[in-house]
Amino acid sequence: MKIQLLNRAPTSYNDEFMEGMAQAYLQRTPWTQLRLAAVEDLVEPRTGDRVVDLGCAAGAITHFLSGFGCKVVGVDLEERAVRKASSLFPALHFEQASVTKLPFPADSFDKAVAADLVEHLDDETFATMLGECRRVLVAGGTLSVYTPNPRHLIERLKERELLLSQNVTHIGLRHAEALTAAFEGAGFAVDRKEWRPSFFRGLRSLERVAGRRFELFRYRLCIRGRTPA
Repeated sequence: MKIQLLNRAPTSYNDEFMEGMAQAYLQRTPWTQLRLAAVEDLVEPRTGDRVVDLGCAAGAITHFLSGFGCKVVGVDLEERAVRKASSLFPALHFEQASVTKLPFPADSFDKAVAADLVEHLDDETFATMLGECRRVLVAGGTLSVYTPNPRHLIERLKERELLLSQNVTHIGLRHAEALTAAFEGAGFAVDRKEWRPSFFRGLRSLERVAGRRFELFRYRLCIRGRTPA
């Protein structure tokens, strides 16, 4: 007998998905709060920082970082994402473009961030994105990545379609060692390699303790690389 899944992951990023992403940010859901806190910690936004938000979707991270006085540009390949982000935050700048071919000159940004993006990229695309980030970042600039940990309990359940549904667009789930190797292969020096517990109350308490020793309880991975000074 097939188990009924508790949720259905999106199979495409349509207007309904973009609206859901927008509402999650505007309502500051627990998932969103966890994401924003991790991004703030990794990026360390400062007034005047030039930041590119890769895979900006409905513009949540772009808008969030602009609140610290950063000059942020959101980039997404999906026209509907740029349209939604622009309608929500008309004072901000969004570009429809691929992360493999960013429409910016070299040394345009101090920082780049990819929150919940790289799990959607295959290895070749991810490697090209890293190269593009190297190009558009200044010397000593940083790229921060926030992504699911495929070794976490929830991702393992999804993989087996047990209670939770796998997201078919997650074609590039990578563990911490693979992410670090990719960063270093692109010429970044990894200066932060961390994890975050989930927002589920009961599980979160367990993760904070058990996650120190076991990857099964490390919900999200946080990796930051720095270009050579």
